[in-house]
This record gives sequence, C-alpha cells and structure tokens, in this order.
Amino acid sequence: MRWSRGLAVALGVLAAASGGAMRAAETSEDTVVVLVRHAEKEAGDDPALDGAGRARARALAHALSEWPGGAIYVSQFRRTRETAAPLAEAWGVEPVVVDARDVSGFATRIREGGASRVVVIGHSNTVPAIVGALGAAEPEQIAEEVYDDLFLVTLPADGGAARLVRLKYGAATPAPD
Repeated sequence: MRWSRGLAVALGVLAAASGGAMRAAETSEDTVVVLVRHAEKEAGDDPALDGAGRARARALAHALSEWPGGAIYVSQFRRTRETAAPLAEAWGVEPVVVDARDVSGFATRIREGGASRVVVIGHSNTVPAIVGALGAAEPEQIAEEVYDDLFLVTLPADGGAARLVRLKYGAATPAPD
C-alpha cells in the first residue's frame, strides 16, 4: 500500500527532524504516542466502519505492524474498536477501552500504563484534547470530514516537554473484505 510506505518514510524523517524522538524512544524510556481519529464510518448511532474505513484500518495496521507493539487505547464506540482491530491482531494485544468523555483518563492511562509505544484511536473532538492532556500544544478540532490526520506525541522519560508532530496519511482505496 503506497501510503503506508509514505507513513514509514514520514516516521523515519520525523525521527531525524525531531532530534531522534523515535530513535530515543527505542533506546530510553520515552513514550511515543500515535493518535488518530477512527476511520470512515457508516451513518447512525454507534456506526460500523464503511468500506473505506475498513481499508483505512487495515492500512494503518500495515503501516504500524513493524513498529514494536505496545498498548492500544480506544473509546467505547464501535468505530474506534473496529479501527483498532487489525493493528491489535497484528500486535497480539487487546485494546484498552476508555470512556471517550474521560480525556484526562486517557492521558493518565498512557502515562502510567508502562508501554513505550502507544496508539490511541479517538474521535474528531477527543484526539486534539488528548494531545493537549498529554502536555503538547492542543491542535484545532478535526473537521468532521477529515480522517487522515496522524498526531505523534513524544513524552520524554526525563520529564521534559512533550513534542508533537502532525502528519497526514493517505486515503485507502476500499478493497473487498
């Protein structure tokens, strides 16, 4: 998948450009957190992912599959759990469910969870708030039609300031299941 190679390149460039944030996390106890909004969804209350969303979830899992597994946090809603499912299977972990309204709970669990690699699947309004709760500059709310934002927050083990990089990852083409 073309965009996943681009994401891997972007993460590599990020490692160099951010003073080795990714490399530092591999050699220290820094925590690196990837935050994304759930993938494209159907309409309705607690909707499932649509075809494009299922493809995006698989592509995200593919892009992060070689990153050393860690913890995955999701909200109680189906769309976040379905977005996380392919990555959770690749990593062999069970996603941790945190109430979507509990932004500080997400941040606390990430900081105290012990994993140096964390993926958070949230919502257009919760991902920016979680970034802020982790100590990075809170970005603007994600527009309703935007599904390709990826936020990378590094929490230095030495207690230094959190570092944030905002990336885009390409749209996946829906493929048959």
